[in-house]
Amino acid sequence: MPRIARKYLDTSFFHVMVQGINKEYIFKNERYITRYIQLIRKNLRNEHVKIISFCVMNNHAHLLIKTEDIKELSKYMQKINCSYAKYYNYVENERVGYVFRDRYKSEPILNRRQLLQCIKYIHKNPVKAGMVASEEEYKYSSYCFYQQKLEKNIKDEVLTMDEIELICDSNIEYEEEFLDIDNNIEKIIDNAISKFVYIEKIKVFEIFEKSDILKKLIKYLKIDRKIKYTDIMKRLDITKGTMERLKK
Repeated sequence: MPRIARKYLDTSFFHVMVQGINKEYIFKNERYITRYIQLIRKNLRNEHVKIISFCVMNNHAHLLIKTEDIKELSKYMQKINCSYAKYYNYVENERVGYVFRDRYKSEPILNRRQLLQCIKYIHKNPVKAGMVASEEEYKYSSYCFYQQKLEKNIKDEVLTMDEIELICDSNIEYEEEFLDIDNNIEKIIDNAISKFVYIEKIKVFEIFEKSDILKKLIKYLKIDRKIKYTDIMKRLDITKGTMERLKK
């Protein structure tokens, strides 16, 4: 898709996606996800942006942002991602290097229909990944946050009540194609791993530290999700010999 010169776009809404470098699980547990969400909200006080919706998954996150100045979007995302990268590298035993795959990806939302569909799409991410049955079951998105605000009639800097009512409109269906991680076997495996982690109530790093959990994951991917061993080996970066031992 050709890039559109943003200064000519007649819109104030942008769908933004960030992803871990090499599709790394940079949001691999509640501690990391909560930190990123805190940074999303904290930096609203300093920038001319408004968050319409968000969802943080294990290796990527979606945000729908309103701003009258595209430069403010860049400043806002730079502050969030730089702060998170420093935090992540520090917590990960003094890890060094890039944390995010790119600066961020964004696309304009050009009309009301797209806006409503994008909100629905973002909140549906964990449902599509098979992690939960419905949006309200996933606590790392704006869906439950705005539902609670709607019930308590709370107003703050994030959204007006009219905007919340739009977000919570369950009759809206999405048909548009929005920014997503690569739509291939790696994405299918990543979604399956996310569901496995959620069901087993474990941390992602435990998969690679405990052979019994890795063995259980491989069995789940092969039997329950019908994924080929060769694809599993490639995504998990394990050798044929290791796979043979884990299959026993």
